[in-house]
Amino acid sequence: MMYINNYKATEIAIIICSWMLALLLFAYLKFGDVNDAFLIQWYDKQLFFNRNIYSVALAYGLLLGSLLSIIHLYVYPRIIQTPSFTKNIIARSVSFLVCFKTADILISLLYNGLNDFHLSYSNQNSILRSLFLYAVIINFLTDFFLLMRKNLGPDYFFNLIRGKYHRPREENRIFMFLDLASSTTIAERIGHIAYSSLLQDCFRELTPLLLKNNASIYQYVGDEAVITWKINKHTNRNQCLDLFFSFQKRLQQKKDYYSQTYHTVPFFRASINEGRIVMSTVGELKTEIVYHGDVLNTAARIQSLCKNYHTDLLISENFYQNIKEEKVYIFKCFNNIAITGKDEKINIYSVNRN
Repeated sequence: MMYINNYKATEIAIIICSWMLALLLFAYLKFGDVNDAFLIQWYDKQLFFNRNIYSVALAYGLLLGSLLSIIHLYVYPRIIQTPSFTKNIIARSVSFLVCFKTADILISLLYNGLNDFHLSYSNQNSILRSLFLYAVIINFLTDFFLLMRKNLGPDYFFNLIRGKYHRPREENRIFMFLDLASSTTIAERIGHIAYSSLLQDCFRELTPLLLKNNASIYQYVGDEAVITWKINKHTNRNQCLDLFFSFQKRLQQKKDYYSQTYHTVPFFRASINEGRIVMSTVGELKTEIVYHGDVLNTAARIQSLCKNYHTDLLISENFYQNIKEEKVYIFKCFNNIAITGKDEKINIYSVNRN
């Protein structure tokens, strides 16, 4: 739960900082070249404008950003589950209006006091109209930013907007291919709609484990998730194994739910490989970050061997050499294994917890 909270804390920071910066910009554009004497005269001696306008903008941004953060985290997820696009838009619009109006009233009370509230609030209409239109645009852009971050993944999104992989570059990475066992049989038995819901539930269970173990989703391919870690001096390969075994455990803990809902208890098989890959962005109409290299091909081939060797997890020689000293795991070697697409035979290892 702590790791989900860290993810949410980042979203809260993005929302609040965006609104504080946006309202600072609004204050500068609207009042930056206007002196206090003119403001007092034009706005009928409102105490609101006797204060530093930028402190007001910061306070407004902090309050509105905080209110919208609560809505974003605890209201929008429930709204999104509705099948009606119209209801979704209406609910989001109403939520934004409530937050905007609440922030406006609270800021007016804070800076003008209760006695002057009616006078000051009624005379702010000209500002409120322009501020409201500006806020609608900022709210749309913030929602769009967060939606893109969620759909692409935090790491990939920021790398894309930075143009980090515009030119192909090499990186050392770990890849896990995580695949639902007996997927075809399950889909035929429960139907494709229920099967799709099953995958949604399974991968939802995976999310907190990804955050906990510093992993990123490269892509979902049907019933398979391709997970990756960037290798650096802080890399902890135990996290790769912990993610898999923790995922197995979570599915078993909810076996009654899956049995009752889908008449099956899902289990996954996985492979892990590591090495040097090429990373770049491709596509004009739709841009994606993609990985190329033998590391991925080998990982996919190894995963397909899990059933043959009656194990849920197989790892490559490269990964094994960097984790073999860990005493909490039991490794079993399979020597000189031929895999499709490679001329040389390789060693692979099954992994179980000690």
